[in-house]
Amino acid sequence: MESKDKGEAKPNWRKVGNELGKHRIHVKDAWRRIKLPNMKKGHWSQEEYKTLFDLVNKDLQMRALEEKKSKHGMLRDNIKWESISETLGTRTNPACCQKWYYQLTSPLVAEGVWADADDYRLLYALDSLDACCMEDVDWDNVLEHRSGDVCRKRWNQMVKHIGQYGTNKSFAEKVEILSKRYCADALEAREVFDSKRAVDSGLFGIEVADVLETREEAL
Repeated sequence: MESKDKGEAKPNWRKVGNELGKHRIHVKDAWRRIKLPNMKKGHWSQEEYKTLFDLVNKDLQMRALEEKKSKHGMLRDNIKWESISETLGTRTNPACCQKWYYQLTSPLVAEGVWADADDYRLLYALDSLDACCMEDVDWDNVLEHRSGDVCRKRWNQMVKHIGQYGTNKSFAEKVEILSKRYCADALEAREVFDSKRAVDSGLFGIEVADVLETREEAL
């Protein structure tokens, strides 16, 4: 009974919990299990990764022309995590949000030496090179506005989240896998959205408490 839009009231889990004699977190978790009968925890499958990227990219493309309404850390893109969770069908919205911002988004962004859109630019550039191995790549010239060290560091971060599926894959195969996640079609939307000035309008789509309560689900 969590709201999908501003016109629908959000449930008061504390009140419901008090009426049932249960803690609000337990009540909320029970509702999530009902909504997601196939909910999983632990390691994500490659299918889940691919679907998550597809859904987030689609969401960003749809809101590229909208006002950027949030600048609060994990909520800065105002992505509709509840809708993404329901479509994915195996992970809660806090778990999807956690996976995206704690693992799939580079910490280099927070350091100011990388941008979210650079992920898409990097994969587009590598895919265009047809390199057989990392040594074939002139990392200093992959992205003209980023150093070779930073590009290579970000590449190594991305590869870690291919998972065991990519253990025995060649460099070219890893590029192909990641290029499908960071698809070139989403680059323009990502650039447009990143260029917008954030307007502080509070928290959208997911509560910070939800994220902290279920952080382990994204691991």
